[in-house]
This record gives sequence, structure tokens and C-alpha cells, in this order.
Amino acid sequence: MRQRWLIAAVVLALGLTLAGCPRRPRPAPGVPTAPAVPEDGGTLYLSMFSAPRGVFNPLLYEDAYDGSVIGFVFNGLLKLDEKLGLEPDLAERFEVSPDNRSVTFYLRRDVRWHDGQPFTARDVAFTFKAILDPRYPGVRASDYLVIAGAREYKEGRAADVSGIQVLDDHTVRFTLVEPYAPILERLSFPIVPEHVFRGADIARLADHPATRSPVGTGPYRFVQYRPDQFVELARWDGYYLGRPHIERIIYRIVNQDVAVGQLQAGELDYAPVRAADVPVLQKMPHVRLYEFPSFSYQFMGVNVRRPFLSDKRVRKALAHAINRQAIVDRLLGGHGTVVNSPILPTSWAYDPAALDPYPYDPRRAEEYLRQAGFGPKDAEGFVSKDGRRFEVSLRYPSGDRVREQSAALIQDNLRQVGIKVNLEMLEFSTLASEVFDKHNMDLWLMAWAVPPDPDPAGIFLVTPDNKWAQVTGWDHPQNAPLIREGVRRLRPEDRKPIYAQWARLVNDELPYVFLYSPNDIHAVSARVQGLKPDIRGPFWNIHELWIPKAQQAR
Repeated sequence: MRQRWLIAAVVLALGLTLAGCPRRPRPAPGVPTAPAVPEDGGTLYLSMFSAPRGVFNPLLYEDAYDGSVIGFVFNGLLKLDEKLGLEPDLAERFEVSPDNRSVTFYLRRDVRWHDGQPFTARDVAFTFKAILDPRYPGVRASDYLVIAGAREYKEGRAADVSGIQVLDDHTVRFTLVEPYAPILERLSFPIVPEHVFRGADIARLADHPATRSPVGTGPYRFVQYRPDQFVELARWDGYYLGRPHIERIIYRIVNQDVAVGQLQAGELDYAPVRAADVPVLQKMPHVRLYEFPSFSYQFMGVNVRRPFLSDKRVRKALAHAINRQAIVDRLLGGHGTVVNSPILPTSWAYDPAALDPYPYDPRRAEEYLRQAGFGPKDAEGFVSKDGRRFEVSLRYPSGDRVREQSAALIQDNLRQVGIKVNLEMLEFSTLASEVFDKHNMDLWLMAWAVPPDPDPAGIFLVTPDNKWAQVTGWDHPQNAPLIREGVRRLRPEDRKPIYAQWARLVNDELPYVFLYSPNDIHAVSARVQGLKPDIRGPFWNIHELWIPKAQQAR
């Protein structure tokens, strides 16, 4: 699951509040009233449903679990504000040239790395040059090829990136080959320390000690990771926005079912919540619930390299055969939305008129299968083509009950139209390897998080170095031209028609069967003070949160 630094969200989505659940912190029955003044100390216990890979290097990480840790340890030049605009973070301010072809960042002078070294413009330049290095093993280079000289550098035809200039210790300028609408979002990527990686073999970054034990500028320092057990972070006393009040953060790797019990017992302070657990959690006086539309969507990936799945009529049959609204209604309790494209309904670029909604219609699904050459059902109720039964595997990660239940529902839905589905549950890391590295799957369940900017290049622009865009094996002659045109236009009103056209293409081709966008529901212990939850989540101001001394013992 891709987790960009700018976690996806909807521009005007101000968040939904569960019925009966306060959106703002209030003293809950049975919870001692907190002092008015923040108090230092204590440990915040958070849950994570799948173990991170331990790739805590922003240059290399690829899933949300590693990204959750990185979010506390690193900062970018810019960060999201409450309206999902961008505001300075490590940058004190920035200037965009009148021709929109260069951006100059003026950096804060009070930032230090967790090892005490000063943060400078050289760190910024190193971060993006590392991504563009010809030996870079990660997946983010395509996001920055618009920088002048980047392509030449990446292809080994230049010794440096001409468009990245360190003007002095606290000023860095990026020059582009052409205006590029998402450039500020792309440059908000977390910055890594040049002095830590100096001289490192970029091709072997995964083996560098700082990939497993990172050094950042964020409010919390990395302490240790015990695989499959927990991640420990400690507050960074030198944090430039002020020393955090909470002394430690422990990320526990726990199953969702266990997390609810630990919330009940007061052993956890936070867990993302399944809709099915909301009624139970609403009865816990020491837990507060917050709900917001998410910047993510769940999908069933389709490997179009497989003979049966290469025909888009078959993929349309899959879409009509799956009762996606039932997933939202029954498994999410209505806390989500059926989606039909990667551009979510809350995006300013969303255009429902361009999309086929693929309503649940088994008869239409069977008609599509007939058009694709599949014969009548056999004695066991399955269709065949060229003497081969339509039989596929559906893989999904463990640890997520909704996905597990969705897989069973999809299996049953497809069984009704004559497709035999074999379910295979895998650990997330194993599934990710099968999907991203080996392409060894038929169908699979995962999710993408998307940024506020609708540019879909990171997931759909097929290039040799973009392995995320290669997972389904799908491309189309109109795909790349539309994606590239979308970022050349700078005004949203000029970009929207392009993205509507692109979304219609993907909606028609269906390299993914888009399932739903779940609302994010967060459960937070009432002992955590200072919360100002919004679309960015409950911990965007982590350095301001605190736990009353009387409730710190645990």
C-alpha cells in the first residue's frame, strides 16, 4: 500500500462525526479531569495491525506501516494545513518564480538532526539527488524527473542535477524543465541527513544502518524495533517546535481484535477502528472516537497478464458481479463509500458524470463473460473457455478483518456467475513481495493512499523505474499522455477535464476493480490531552499532546 508523505485527503472534507461521539476532546464519565497546564512524561501506546518491514528510510519505504513510524521521525520542507493546503515545515518560507519554473526554499535555522548535527540545504539537495541517482533502488524517481537535469543525471549522462542548487547553507532552489502543478507537494517529501549517508552506496541503501535505525528531525527519535512486537520512539528534546510533552511512543503490533480488548483494558491509547467495533467502543467512557473521510481506497487488483484477465470484458464482469455496496453496508456499517476510480469523490478533480458506476448486476456480469467467449456453466456451476475452467486465486493480507470478510464475499459473488475463486491469506510483507516484485498473482486485495493532488503518476504512469505502476501489467496508449497533460496545466479548472478523461479511461479499462473508500475512524484514550483532530488525523500536533501525571503510570 502506497503511503505518500502527504497523506491523501479530501480538500473540503471537514470530517464526519460519529453519532453520539464528540469530535473535540471532552472529559468523559469516569475519567479524571485533567489539569489545565500540560504536564511532561508518560508513554503513548499506539497499535499497528501488521508488522512494518523495518524500512524506516523515507527514500525506500513503500507501505503505511513503515510510513507511520517515519511520520514521527522525519519532516519535509512543507506540511499539510487543516484545509489540506501546504505550509512551511522545515522551510521557513518559499518563493515560486513568476514563470512557475523554479521554487526557492529558505530553511529554518533552528533545526537539528537527532544526532545533534545542524540541518542545512545540503540535506535537501542530497535527498532528491539520491532519489535521482542512477543506482537508486526505490520507486520515487519518476516524481522528480521534471527537475532540470534530472533525467540526464539519472541516465548517467550528467555528473550532477543542474536544477538543484544549494545557494547557501539555508537556501536551496529547484528549477524545472517546465511548469509542473504538483511540484510543491512532491518537494514536501521527508528530508534525510546528508552527513549520515555521505559516501554510502546508493544501490545498497537498504543495507545501510540508518535504514533500520533512522536519524531524523521530527519530534520523536527512533529507539528500537523488535520485529513483530513493537517499535519504540523517544521524544527529541531539540525539536524545533518545542520539546514534546510525552516521553515515549510505543507502537505495538496487535491484531485488530486484540486492539479493541486492549483499548477496553486501558493498555492502548490509540487504534484505528473497524466500523463493526464502533458500537462497542462507544460504550467505553475512557475512549473517544473520531471519524473522517479517508484519502485511501480499497481495491481488487487484477493481473492483466493472465490470459483470462487480459480481456476488459472479463474485468467488467468482475465489477458487476461483486456487490460492493453490500461490503460498505454490511462490513463497514455504512462508514465508507463505493468508488469507481482512483480519483475519490471528495477530490476537486472528481467528476461522477465520467464514470460507469458498475452496479451489482450478476446477469450483466454473465453477459460480459459470454461476450468474452466463456461457455455455459458446467455441472458444478463454473464457466470455461477453450477447455479451461475459469479458476483464479484471490490473495489478501492477514490482520484486517474487513478484508478477510470482503474476500469471502467476493468469492461467493464470483461463484454465482461461474468463476471459481481460491482464497489465500498471506502476511502483508509476503503479499507485497508477490505483488510488487514477482507479479505472481491473479487477483489481490490491497489499498492505495493518495495525496490531495489528483496526479496519478505515482501509481499509474508506467515507466521502467516505477514498479508500483507495473503491478497489474496494464497500460494504454492514452494513459501516459493524459497523465502528463494533467500536470502541465496549473489551474484546477484547467486540470479537471483532463483528470475526468483519464478517470473514465481507467474506469472503463479496470486494471483494478475499485471497491470502496472507508472512513478513517480513530479511537483515542481520554487520558491523551491536547488533541485537535482534523482530516490530518489525531496526532498531527503530537508535540503538543500530553498525559496528566496522575494517569501516566501504566
